[in-house]
Amino acid sequence: MALYYISYRNLFIMKKLLVFITLSFCFINSYAQIDRKIPFSVAISAHIVKYNLKIDAAYKDKDIERASFLFDSLVKNHLSGTYMDNFNVYPLKGDPISLEEDYEKPLFLITYASWCVPGIGEIPALNDLADRFHDQIDFVVLFWDNKEKLKEKSREYSQNIQLVHIDEKTNQDSHIINKLKHALGFPMMYFMDSDKKILDIRKIAAHHSSETLNNSYTIHFNSLSKGVSLLVTDLDIKSIKAEAEEAKRIEDERTDEERNIDEEYEKYRREQDSLKNN
Repeated sequence: MALYYISYRNLFIMKKLLVFITLSFCFINSYAQIDRKIPFSVAISAHIVKYNLKIDAAYKDKDIERASFLFDSLVKNHLSGTYMDNFNVYPLKGDPISLEEDYEKPLFLITYASWCVPGIGEIPALNDLADRFHDQIDFVVLFWDNKEKLKEKSREYSQNIQLVHIDEKTNQDSHIINKLKHALGFPMMYFMDSDKKILDIRKIAAHHSSETLNNSYTIHFNSLSKGVSLLVTDLDIKSIKAEAEEAKRIEDERTDEERNIDEEYEKYRREQDSLKNN
């Protein structure tokens, strides 16, 4: 009787364990299949403290190469692939602009401030790229300033670049604004696809203030054009995928009769080509 009780008890435990393992596997499997869109603010919050400790140590040791490596590592391993949080920006005229709803193209976003001094060739290089690629990309320069400061800067930029501003004293999206302005600093370039997925984040190129206009233009044009190339390439890849999916959809909708007609025609065409060659 005791042996029977022990065997029954073990069998009951094994059944419970089996059910638990099965449910756990199903949960993990279903969870893995969910396409999670991790917000940028969540990712940067999770890693910025450790990053700041390391980069402060690098700058203290005057190890600029390691500081650059740490920034690239943070972006590549933790920030690329996240999605920019939605927030409102403010143009010189008109209503507030929603980052998520009002920018439908891939986004070239630069964060700036009026007290930052750009290289002499930076804005001309950006203007030229925006004039050439504005049909494919939204070029936006976000100033951490008020409206009056933005007016002073507006005449320097091409009409194909949208200048917007955010005043921290009045903004309603402090959770993401603080991360954008204070976590990585500025000026900074953010490259996002049309879904606001971050493809890369890069610092604005820097050079000595005595650099000539031609050299400064070349430095900045080469740096900025890498971001443009990234966005255009991603756009081309998505276009090719969309065309392939559409072609597959059309092929799947064809009837067997239509396929047979095409096969017969191809066979006929090959026979005619063979006769011509002979």
